[in-house]
Amino acid sequence: MERDSNARLQGYDYSELAPLVRHRHQPGNPDIARILARDRTVRLTIDIRLQLRAQRILERRLRAAGASNGAVVVMSAVTGDLLAMVSAPAPDPPAARSTAATPDELLDRARYGQYPPGSAFKLVTAIAALVKDPALRYRTFLCRTLADGRAGAIIPGWNRPIKDDIGDRAHGTLDMERAIAVSCNAYFAQLGVHDVGSQALADTAARMGFSTGDPNELRKALPFASCGQGPVLASPFKMARVAAAIAAGGQMPEGRWIGDSSNPRTNAPLAILPAVQADFLAGAMRRVVTEGTARQAMAGTPLSMVGKTGTA
Repeated sequence: MERDSNARLQGYDYSELAPLVRHRHQPGNPDIARILARDRTVRLTIDIRLQLRAQRILERRLRAAGASNGAVVVMSAVTGDLLAMVSAPAPDPPAARSTAATPDELLDRARYGQYPPGSAFKLVTAIAALVKDPALRYRTFLCRTLADGRAGAIIPGWNRPIKDDIGDRAHGTLDMERAIAVSCNAYFAQLGVHDVGSQALADTAARMGFSTGDPNELRKALPFASCGQGPVLASPFKMARVAAAIAAGGQMPEGRWIGDSSNPRTNAPLAILPAVQADFLAGAMRRVVTEGTARQAMAGTPLSMVGKTGTA
């Protein structure tokens, strides 16, 4: 953010200085005085208490997993303000740094990292379906046991079977709400192929800020892209906007990290889907926590949360 706001922080653009060179020994010159008097403050939306807390939580979880890369985004669904934005690994503070920061440390994974979102992207597929036809919330598909013992489905026209996670049992016939709760790959692959289609999925994803890659590649990988694999890429920040859109009744905030007049991200929230459909998705995400794929991870949490698991 220091880089993004460099002109504001230093108080000028270099192009402004060229006409003033002849006055460089005249500190009282009114044109120079105007530049020197500019407000160079940049006020962030980050809550330092949440930022430090999120950083500690992420560091602890990465250590436990034996991993080094990760990101956390905390966004207000009401205002779109980023309240915490943590990326790991991160450079040490200058006073504690013995070597230059590496490119890996300088990458802001929260905003600019691009990753397959995995099953968390099923929410976008669901949004594409509900925008196309709200009655698709009642659409059912079969998840069965395949020849190798894995749960999944075989879709005519695709050579590779669609498989759920190792250890998952076949879910049987299920609708969209239950498919979100148990994160059924077989369901969303069939929904993407039979009801959404590559064009509607690409259009919905683009409207929400996602890249789905080359259209021909998307068509070839549609069952897998509908589950957040294949050519689909996302940043943690963009996934936070998806959650915020559902929490805010279908209105997706642009998201901002600068809270003063220098903020360039001033667009109004984008209407993604009707409030009744957003409420339906929120209810399905509540089931993820109470009885679905997040029930063990969230067991004992005193707050009433909703969520969506995703593995890429």
